[in-house]
Amino acid sequence: MPLTIYTSNRMEALVEQLCAVVEPPLSSPFVPETIVVQSRGMERWLAMELAKRLGIWANGSYPFPNAFVWSLFRAALPHLPDQSPFDPAILTWRIMDLLPRLLPEPAFGQLRGYLAGEDRELRLYQLAARIADTFDQYTVFRGDLLATWETGRDQQWQARLWRALTADSPGTHRGAVRDAFLKQLAGGRLPAGVCPERVSVFGISYLPPFHLEIFTSLARLCPVNLFVLSPCREYWGDIVSPGARARMTPERRQQAVEGHPLLASLGKPGRDFSSLILACDDLSGGERDLYADAPGETLLAAVQNGILTLDEADGTPRLVRVDPGDRSIGIHSCHGPMREAEVLHDVLLAMFEDLPGLTPRDILVMTPDIETYAPYVAAVFGGGQDQRRRIPFSIADRSIRSAGGAADAFLAILDLPLGRFPATGVLDILETGAVHRRFGIDEAGLEQIRSWVEATRIRWGMDENERRAAGLPAYRENSWQAGLDRLLLGVAMPDEEGAMFGGILPHDAMEGDGPVLLGRFIRFVEALERVRQDLARPRSLEGWTATLRGILADFFNPDDATAFERAALGRIVDGLGELGAGSGFTDEVGRSVIRAWLGERLDRPDQGLGFMTGGVTFCAMLPMRSIPFRVICLLGVNDDSFPRRDRAAGFDLMAADRRPGDRSLREEDRYLFLEALLSARERLVISYTGQSVRDNAELPPSVLVSEFLDYLGSRFTDGTDRFPASLVTRHRLQPFSPAYFTGDGGLFSYAAEECRALSRRGRDDAPRPFLEHPLAESGPASADETEILPLAQLISFFEHPVRYLMRHRLGIRLEESRSPLEDREPFALDSLDAFLLEQEILDHILAGGDPADLLPVARARGGLPPARQGELAFAGLTARVRDLADRVRPATNGQPPLEPLTVDLRVGERRLVGELGSLWPAGLIRWRCARLSGRDHIRLWIEHLVFNALALPATGAASRLLAADGDLALRPVADPLAHLEALVSYYGQGSREPLRFFPRSSLAFARTGEMAAARTTWGGDFYPEGDDPYYALCFGTADPLDDAFRETSVAILTPLLAHREDER
Repeated sequence: MPLTIYTSNRMEALVEQLCAVVEPPLSSPFVPETIVVQSRGMERWLAMELAKRLGIWANGSYPFPNAFVWSLFRAALPHLPDQSPFDPAILTWRIMDLLPRLLPEPAFGQLRGYLAGEDRELRLYQLAARIADTFDQYTVFRGDLLATWETGRDQQWQARLWRALTADSPGTHRGAVRDAFLKQLAGGRLPAGVCPERVSVFGISYLPPFHLEIFTSLARLCPVNLFVLSPCREYWGDIVSPGARARMTPERRQQAVEGHPLLASLGKPGRDFSSLILACDDLSGGERDLYADAPGETLLAAVQNGILTLDEADGTPRLVRVDPGDRSIGIHSCHGPMREAEVLHDVLLAMFEDLPGLTPRDILVMTPDIETYAPYVAAVFGGGQDQRRRIPFSIADRSIRSAGGAADAFLAILDLPLGRFPATGVLDILETGAVHRRFGIDEAGLEQIRSWVEATRIRWGMDENERRAAGLPAYRENSWQAGLDRLLLGVAMPDEEGAMFGGILPHDAMEGDGPVLLGRFIRFVEALERVRQDLARPRSLEGWTATLRGILADFFNPDDATAFERAALGRIVDGLGELGAGSGFTDEVGRSVIRAWLGERLDRPDQGLGFMTGGVTFCAMLPMRSIPFRVICLLGVNDDSFPRRDRAAGFDLMAADRRPGDRSLREEDRYLFLEALLSARERLVISYTGQSVRDNAELPPSVLVSEFLDYLGSRFTDGTDRFPASLVTRHRLQPFSPAYFTGDGGLFSYAAEECRALSRRGRDDAPRPFLEHPLAESGPASADETEILPLAQLISFFEHPVRYLMRHRLGIRLEESRSPLEDREPFALDSLDAFLLEQEILDHILAGGDPADLLPVARARGGLPPARQGELAFAGLTARVRDLADRVRPATNGQPPLEPLTVDLRVGERRLVGELGSLWPAGLIRWRCARLSGRDHIRLWIEHLVFNALALPATGAASRLLAADGDLALRPVADPLAHLEALVSYYGQGSREPLRFFPRSSLAFARTGEMAAARTTWGGDFYPEGDDPYYALCFGTADPLDDAFRETSVAILTPLLAHREDER
């Protein structure tokens, strides 16, 4: 039977020849056509091409080389298991089992030292995994070394461990199985049906000697066809790059052949494979060349044809002139991944206009780091842009962890024993869709639960016992149990301020569905705590499989969108049990080992989905290598990520003795770059992070891009002195830069919304008003009615007129950003908690109570620091409050307040209604454990005017506010209704348009008459009033401290200041 090798620089020619090979039918339609491929992307493309060219295509089998070879071995040698005992996944656990027994031997001294540190079990697993991977490489590339070890002549630790492994599973490693298979094949003793009727190996860029020998031998029994993509039709096995030539000795340098620089620099794997093919003993079918020139006269075609013909073989570079308008190669320097994705989107839109018939399926985008770039690609290509600019796309090669949140939540559950059961960690797990669905909690319920956790000050730890176990005081506050107890007691007891039961302070009383939601939440927390405790116990791989299955069943309920992710997690967990059975590993291992194993599996790319779905395909560099597309784009070709560095283990003997054909990540990436260059049919686009997003500093691209530009500069010219620099477009930091809409520097954008925004900018330097016209009056329903104005509403208006206008008239509520939950107990009271507690202590003291009565309540709320530190903080607050209490008592004469007054005053066209409290025989008296503020002034002034308007003979007409930094006392007002009428008029104005009254800044101006004082308060460094988001939305860049501000501030506050008696 023949072994035939077809070589071409164009995959289309190879697939056309494959059609001719597979067109003759096999013995039965039910016999699959075996085509060995290197990736699922190649499988999908090949199936589509065969169907398109043959009209119909079915029953194709597309194994990978390793899987195909092992299936041959198993068919010929029935004693072999389904999976080799020397498969790295199984070998890892076999080494985990053997290595501890071998460590006492002298040869293992180095490993004993490494394993003597902390986390010995995890170190042992990680070491076993590295050894298993290295041994797997030995079976492919160093069979002679393993054969030497098996003779027993070498006593170093690797040889000793290898002999122990082979003694445990004799004759089952790849080298031994290959020898047995080839021996049977040579003797004609292979069972019938072992060999496929026909084998094609398609598009594989490189095969190690191990696999090539199998296919060569297999050709004695069935036709074997190798379809090899080769960049050059000439012999190029001896060429070297200029850098390699420079490192040679003078004698070798004289003999070296310096050929095409790109082929010499990037093509080492291809050269090695070509040499292996030429060294084959039996090419009975011959080697058939199917090379073809790249059509067209573009720069890209010229580069590809130069590689094809080895046009530098004579060592004399020839300068080729290209069209200055040629756009077949474009290189883009951007500020990070997001800008790369945005630039690519615009570049592709331009191509759809320039290239007739171009569709999204004709475009392939590859990147060395798909996990980093995928979110940016999804944001740009899947965003909310105009439908006319939307480009269909799919992202392949992402790991299971990237598919959704279930995998991360699964790992987070496994990590629980490492942490302190923090509030953020627990809620992060619950917020995963599949988890909160499992416990019957919806999105609204999640918000409510978050507010409960925040309000009850849950921070970390299940209870006081966990704190004791951590070597801390056994305090209960800020624990999960303390918070949940408060919530549960809130269901059973009415909400009475400060009323405790059994040392527990009830949280706000719950109504409606609150108790049901709380029950579901508690069930989740308790289930999580049980798992957390259970995970601390070591168990066998079989036991871990059952435990992990239980976690998946108990915590995850996927919907249609996440069912794939949940199924993938289940398959991985089931695989752990299969590894235990296949390796014979029965020891118990701890959680850290299983977490490391599971993390590795979940981080692996999934090649099942996303390839060639009809849109632009985004993927990693490997799966779609060498597949032709009209447009090929490379994202993230950065200096620090491509090509990858070779990082061999310190004990890897291959690293110290390199041979032709040895695997090298660096050389593989260089060859991937060459294949991408050759596979682009009309356009090649390369982008990289070339400018720092922080300081715009220039960053270098990958060395491969630099070499490519150097080559282009030495071989081509466009007749200007800017080539090849003219191929590189340096982009701006923001997509809305004006340069994209002026046509300068080759920059362009299809973002019409950015263009419209820029065109509006600068038309009128004057800021536009927030409201073009005042709003209509918000009067009563009929002319016969008098509009009612609640007193509290009037006070609320003057505390923040702009906010009132937006909320009450425009329905605009600018909610403050949700602060993140805390995971640490408070070590100091925050300012708001301190103020509220001081106010509570003050009221308690004035009512004749002992402040110490409030300490248990304050502790139960969770706002105090723990243990003795909390007692000291409470004592400090009490001391400050006593000073204020000593000032309040004389003002009230120690008497209780009078009954609140009902307010019902006609003020202009409105009725001012409400209730006025805090009255004593001496007048209106209030106190605050805080510094006097602008809002305090305006609030007391309005209440003072109302109090005077009521004109009660039983009380004085003065008002007083006692604060931490002084008192504000107001004298009686002769005509309070006139002042109230003026304020109500301003209320009406401010209900229609923004009122230039800002309590702090207005007070600063009214006191001093200096705008400098107002501007310092408005925009100074210490809590500037102008930083308020309502002001930012209302005034934008306009200056609100204008003439209207001065007039309004003086009109409102001058009467107040005139009636002020004392302000210390």
